[in-house]
Amino acid sequence: MILGIIHNRIGWEEKQLIEAAKKKKVDVSLFDSRRMSIDVTGDKSLYNVDLFLQRSISYTKGLYSTLALEAMGYQVVNSSKCQEVCGDKLKTTIALKQAGLPVPKTYLALSYNAALEALEELGYPAITKPLMGSWGRLVAILNDPASARAILETRETLGDVLHKIYYLQEYVNHNSRDVRVFIVGGEAVAAMYRYTIPGDWRSNATIGGKTEACRITGEIEEMALKAAEATHSEIVGVDLLEGDGIFLLNEVNHNPGFQHIASVTKVDIAEKIIDYLKHKASK
Repeated sequence: MILGIIHNRIGWEEKQLIEAAKKKKVDVSLFDSRRMSIDVTGDKSLYNVDLFLQRSISYTKGLYSTLALEAMGYQVVNSSKCQEVCGDKLKTTIALKQAGLPVPKTYLALSYNAALEALEELGYPAITKPLMGSWGRLVAILNDPASARAILETRETLGDVLHKIYYLQEYVNHNSRDVRVFIVGGEAVAAMYRYTIPGDWRSNATIGGKTEACRITGEIEEMALKAAEATHSEIVGVDLLEGDGIFLLNEVNHNPGFQHIASVTKVDIAEKIIDYLKHKASK
């Protein structure tokens, strides 16, 4: 098998995947998405690759390179269908809600004034998130109308029109932690708790949140697998919040890092990913 890995940097995860592929006798071809030029009118003979793994941390480069490769007949994990849903927080929330899964109360507002009105209905504190983004960037807590006006006014000055479409969500008191579940090919292979950062309210491990292993209960597994199915996902990180004794689905990350979860759970996630891709390519 020849695996193509699309990336725009070779980080810890990519190195682990390359090493796991060598152990499994899988050949790897690396494709830097910043240098790719794809003949979308061509056919599957362009690249000598059996299957692609999309690891570009750029949402747009990842999505469009995947669309082009799929048009030529290649299999890409995760698919463009998954990336389109998971790369947009509103689309993710809608997909989860339509699947009958519990999500935090969420409003969409299409202007600054509409956002302030929505917040009055939603109540404070509330959360505002960019439609697209990761690692907790531009995610902010709105504690009261004054802080909401200050933060939303900042969004109004940003050049991107998407920053002026407001995704607003209730603040869930989640016991200072959330749960990240790692899914590979319909299996919940590992889970970890992520604790809020001292002096912050976010828990992202990439910005310093403490992590520890989490036992995968039947409830956690069922919700995470249903979330993956609802978002057409194969290899994803599913985030759950504990609110008032129940779990709420928060986000589904279609290009998840796994250094922290592999470290605290001792699960060889890279090996599980390669095993799954080998199986998929053999079908």
